[in-house]
Formats: sequence, C-alpha cells, structure tokens
Amino acid sequence: MKEIGNIFYKVLAYIMVVILPVTSLFAMSFGGVDRIDVKQQDVRFSVAAISDTHIKDSFVRTLIFDAGMRDVSRSVRPDLLLVAGDCTDNGNEENWEAFKKSMDKTDVPNKLVTMGNHDTWTSYDTPHDYVPALENFIRYGGAIMQREIGGVNFVYDVCGYRFIVLGSDDTSTSATLSDGQLAWADEQLSAAAAEFAGKPIFVVLHQPMNFTHAVGDNEHGSGINGDASEKLMRIMDRYENVFFFSGHQHYGLSGEKQPNLMIKGFETIEQVGENITSVNLPSYEYGSYVTGGEPHIGQGLMMYVFDDSVRFLGRNFALGAWITSFDVTVPLK
Repeated sequence: MKEIGNIFYKVLAYIMVVILPVTSLFAMSFGGVDRIDVKQQDVRFSVAAISDTHIKDSFVRTLIFDAGMRDVSRSVRPDLLLVAGDCTDNGNEENWEAFKKSMDKTDVPNKLVTMGNHDTWTSYDTPHDYVPALENFIRYGGAIMQREIGGVNFVYDVCGYRFIVLGSDDTSTSATLSDGQLAWADEQLSAAAAEFAGKPIFVVLHQPMNFTHAVGDNEHGSGINGDASEKLMRIMDRYENVFFFSGHQHYGLSGEKQPNLMIKGFETIEQVGENITSVNLPSYEYGSYVTGGEPHIGQGLMMYVFDDSVRFLGRNFALGAWITSFDVTVPLK
C-alpha cells in the first residue's frame, strides 16, 4: 500500500509541474507581476512567502521545489524569500544539503529560513535529539541567509523592515516557547516599534497561535504548548501593524472567494486582537487535497508592502501562476 501511495504521489507531482502549466485551469493566471495590477513604483517591499517544503534527498520533491525557485527568481523577483519552517523533512545533514542546494540556485537578494518541528528532528525515531538538529539549523540556515545566527530565535532586518523570528525550544510537534524567549520577543517588538515607526513589523513562528486558523486549544499538537500562545498574542497585540506568519497546518489557501470545504472557519489570513494580522501559509510540498480551499502543490503568497497597506496574492510558484481567487489587502494603521 505504501508503494502504491508513493507511485501515486510521484505521478501527481509530475502532473502538477509538467502538464498543468500549459493549461489555464483552477482559476490561475500565468504571467508576471504586471498581470495582477501591482504597480512596482508604489511597492516599498515584497516577499515571496512559502512554508513546509519538507525537502529531502528526493528527485520529485527537488523537482517541485526547483520549479518554484525558478519562478521566484525569474518572474516575481521579490526583495525577500521567506520559508517559514519545516524546510526539511527530517533536519539531518543530508536533508539540509538538499535544501541548501536548491536555495542556492535562487537569484533573490535576501533569504530568510526558520525552524519548524520537522527541522528539530534528525531521524524519525523517538525520542528526538534537539541539540544536533539545532546545530544543523544554525549552520545551514546561517549559510543560506549569509549571516550568523546564534539559535532558533533571531532578528532579521531587510530593506528597512524587521522580522522577529521565533522557534520551538524542544522537539515537540507543537511549539514550546520559554518565558525567556517571549520576553526577548517583547523587547524586539518594542525596539522595532521605535526604530521602524509606521511600518509593519513581521513575526515568524512555524506553528500558529492557538484558537487561530482552526487550531483550537492545541490538543492535537497544531499550535503552541501551554499558555505561551496567549502570552505571545498579548505581547504582539501591544504593538500596531504586527504581521504574524506561520505554516504547519497544510490547509491550503482559503478565503472569502475560496472557502475551505472541510475545515470550517479556517482562513489563511485572520485579524487577531486589535493589532495582529495572522497569516497561515499553505504547505508548499503537500497539496491540501482533502480539506478544500486552494489545494495545489507549490503554492504560497506574494506579499507587497505599500505606504498605507499590505497586499497578499496567491501564487503557485511551481507552476508560475497567480491564484486569482486569493487577493487580500490589509490597511495599515
């Protein structure tokens, strides 16, 4: 049965990457940025945002990932490429080598990668050993980003904007955030609000906050352990124009024009509290074929920052196509 599943997945991947680009199915529009009416002279900052690439030494996965990286380099050409965790399927050296090889092919001036739960493992056997996984992330992630990072949480400044990166302190499927890391996040948000006044502040954690994006109370390991989720939400909500990026759920793109059919109440972009825009990125590697919404392999978001708003457009990077049913603009305070 497992072999049949693997064959089906490979055939499906080939269809997605090779056959579908010659069609105009699934409400997609092929072409460059001009096709979706973004005026480049008004854009202050742009980001190609993906998550859950789950790269390992696999021809099919590399094929899908490399197709998207070509689109990022040649078509949308963002200021920053963000991969919000689960970069690898199993954070050992072999997986990171494969991921880095593909990322190095991408002609993007800035790259930001964060640590997901799969990146905290070095094998599928339990218990997992967090220390060597973290060492691999620091070594390979730092090399990809071309800057030194001291741990799972760090600050990334790019093009006059600040990203505050968080990560789990252990190997659990959901995120474990210590009080020390939360206090650090509060300090960084306070500093960003002063230094980058009037601009959006970006926070990235692979796992979404509890009671957002259909997570619930995290009893199934989808969000953040303990009361850290509520603490993080209260911290972020003290500052205006905070955009919180997560992945992890594999629920596809879902919004007003394309609601999720199976996960009731799930939306890709939600307003949380008074000041937080929470963005849950789809899985790049695994299409959400059961749950509805926009289910395709290779998808993510293009984010365009303007003086008075932030616009999110659905993009299938593997196909080089806009997902025209997903277009959300968030006004800035």
